[in-house]
Amino acid sequence: MQNAIRPYSDDYLFYDETTGHYVLTEKALVENVGVNLRERMAETALVNPDTAIKSFTRTVSDMIYQFIHEHSIDNRRQDSLISSVPELRQIIQKAMEYQAVYVLNVGNLYLSVKPEERAVAIDYLAQSVLGNVVSCLGISIIYGGVI
Repeated sequence: MQNAIRPYSDDYLFYDETTGHYVLTEKALVENVGVNLRERMAETALVNPDTAIKSFTRTVSDMIYQFIHEHSIDNRRQDSLISSVPELRQIIQKAMEYQAVYVLNVGNLYLSVKPEERAVAIDYLAQSVLGNVVSCLGISIIYGGVI
């Protein structure tokens, strides 16, 4: 595979060495999504903004990775590709950004007691981005066959 990279953190994605997953940063929410959670929380100030933002971005990351993992039996391979293929890193960031907006607008539907709401917990645009064929792989990251 050409153009492989080592997993890295930047202003928009943090690479969590423990989970092997990328997580959106607060800066990505502000600059790419137009959402300033810190400012929103300043109005209510019931929780520590750093903790709340970290929890929110981790939840969004977990939601996207869970969706991806539901489509393959080789989750370690998927995670390895995401962490080392630049095009996949861009895709995962875009999917998380769409998911963040979705969760802010409709809530975390995974928490619903209604199965029909849990079934639509992942944003349509996030699913669509994850389903796009990655040119250097010839498949999407949610491809269910052998990679």
